[in-house]
Amino acid sequence: MAKALKQHKPVAEHYLEGAKGTIAHKFPFPASAVWAALLDAEAWTEWLPITKVTWTSPKPFRDGTTRTVEVGDMVIEEYFFLWEEGRRMAFRFDKSSLPISAGVEDYEIVDVLGGCELRWTGRASAIFPLGWLVTKQLAGGLKSGMPKLEALIAGDKARFGL
Repeated sequence: MAKALKQHKPVAEHYLEGAKGTIAHKFPFPASAVWAALLDAEAWTEWLPITKVTWTSPKPFRDGTTRTVEVGDMVIEEYFFLWEEGRRMAFRFDKSSLPISAGVEDYEIVDVLGGCELRWTGRASAIFPLGWLVTKQLAGGLKSGMPKLEALIAGDKARFGL
């Protein structure tokens, strides 16, 4: 059974100024394919250690969109405070069962020669050393997950608009 959810601090983009967790991965695909994968709820469970993703806002997604993510018995309700269609999405952990006081993740897709680059920045705060550990776990998951995301897109091109 999932743990009770607690409200986190309503942080936004400014909170990332102190972020130490940054990961980038170059994809040999156009930005539209990587963006399509980020919008695909099921895809998240195929490239990250996530159990389930549920978009809880109707399309079209934009600032204010919400989503619920499950990782084992942990639940995270996310609030998207920044949405640049096709390019960038950033959210805070609104409520979760994680032992943190605040958390933010920012996904930005930038065109580069031969494809695009997905840049992730994240930060979590909690009593020492939990904030650092959660941030490190998030960054580690993204670092090992992005090559899996590339393989997922390459293996099912039609699914992601290629």
